[in-house]
Amino acid sequence: MHKTPKEKHIWQVSELNHAARTMLERQFGLVTVCGEISGFTKARSGHWYFTLKDLESQIRCAMFRNRNLYCEFQPQEGDLVHLQAKVSIYPGRGDYQLIGESLSPAGSGQLQAAFQKLKQQLQDEGLFAPERKRPIPEHCHRVAIITSADGAAVHDFISVAGKRMPSLQIDVIPVPVQGPEAANTACRAIELCNMLGMHDVLVVSRGGGSLEDLWSFNDETLARYIANSAIPIISAVGHETDFTISDFVADLRAPTPSAAAETISLDQSNLKQRVEQTQQRLVRAISSRLQQDRLQVKQLGTQLRQPDLQLQDYNQRLDKLVFKLEQSLHNRMSINGHSLDRLSNRLQSLSPHTSIALQRQKLNNLSERAAQNMSVIHKQKIDKLGHLAGMLNQLSPLQTLSRGYSITQDKEGKVITQSEQVSSGQALTLRLKQGQIEVTVD
Repeated sequence: MHKTPKEKHIWQVSELNHAARTMLERQFGLVTVCGEISGFTKARSGHWYFTLKDLESQIRCAMFRNRNLYCEFQPQEGDLVHLQAKVSIYPGRGDYQLIGESLSPAGSGQLQAAFQKLKQQLQDEGLFAPERKRPIPEHCHRVAIITSADGAAVHDFISVAGKRMPSLQIDVIPVPVQGPEAANTACRAIELCNMLGMHDVLVVSRGGGSLEDLWSFNDETLARYIANSAIPIISAVGHETDFTISDFVADLRAPTPSAAAETISLDQSNLKQRVEQTQQRLVRAISSRLQQDRLQVKQLGTQLRQPDLQLQDYNQRLDKLVFKLEQSLHNRMSINGHSLDRLSNRLQSLSPHTSIALQRQKLNNLSERAAQNMSVIHKQKIDKLGHLAGMLNQLSPLQTLSRGYSITQDKEGKVITQSEQVSSGQALTLRLKQGQIEVTVD
C-alpha cells in the first residue's frame, strides 16, 4: 500500500515565538546575570525596563512592578548590578530578553571604573598639567573640526563661526564619532592635520550622549595624539555636563561645539562698534579742546588793562594764537582722519571679499616664486596620503567583505560573533560585498 508522505509543519510567527520562549524558560530556569544598567525607564504602570551591558554585549531586561517593589535600592544609569531572572522572549516582537525576579547592586560600573583608572594614569604622567597646554591663538585664519560630517555638532560650529567671522576658513575632517574605529580614525585625522600644518587650531567634537556613546573619546591612544599635537586642540565633546579624557588632555575644553566656535572666531560686529566708539571719542575730545582754548582766549581778553597800543599787541598775539590753534586743530584732525582711515581699511580688510582677494594675490605670488618646491611637496603629500589611504582601506570592513567574508546580523542589526548568540529558528541577515541574504538558523 502506498504511503502518503507526512506533510511538513508550517509555523505561524506567534506560534514559533511562544514555542521559543517556552524552550528558553525551561532550558535556563532562573539565572543570575552581572551587567551595567543603561537606558533605565520606569513606566507609568510601575514596571522597569532597561538594558544590561558589559564592554562587549548587551541584553534587554524587564522587571515588573510585583517584583521591583521588593528591590531595596533605586537603580541608576551606570550601576553594576546582579539580576536574577528568567531567560525569555517577548512574543510580540520576538525580542530575546530577561524577566527580572530580583535585583541587587554589584559595585560601580565597569565603564566608569575604566574611565577613572585611565584618568588617574594620565594625570600622574602630567598630561593634564596646565603648564603643558598651549594657548589658543587670538586671531585664527583657518581651523579644522574633526567630527561627524552629518552630526549636529558640525552644523552648530559652522553656523556660529560663520555669523561671527565670515572670513574664517573652516575645514571639516569627517570621522565616525562612535564605534570601535572612531578613536583610531580621529588619531589619523590629527596626524594628517599636523602633517599638512595649515591650521591654527584643531577642534575635536561631537554631540551629547551616554557614557557608552562618548566612550571613543576616553581612548588612551587618542588622548596621547591630542597631547602630542603640534597644533593647539580644543575638545568640544558632548554637553556642558559631559566630561571625557579628551577634555582633560586638550589645550582647551569647550562645553559645547558652539562655545568652541565662539572661542576661535572674532565678532566683526563688535570690532565695527569699537571703531565707531573710537571715532566718537575723538570728536568729543577735539570739541572739548577747542572749547577750552576759546574760553582761555576770552579770559585773557578780560584781563587787558593797558592803553590802545598794548591792546593792539594783545590782539595780534590773540590772532597768532587763534591761527596756531586752527593749524594745530587742522593737523590733529588730519592725524585723526588718517587714524580713522587706517581703522576703516583694517575693518575693510576683515571683509571676506577683501580677504579672499588678498589671499588669492598672495597665493599667485607664492605660486610663481615657489612652483618647484610646491611640486615636490605636493608629490610627497600625495604619496603620504596614498599610504594612509591604503592603511585605512586595509582596515575597512568592506575590504574584508571583498575577500569573500560576510557579516552576520540579527533583525536589530547586531553583529553575531558567537554561536551562543543565536537560537534555532532565528532569522539572520548575511551581508556580502554586494547585497545581502536573509537566512534562518536550522
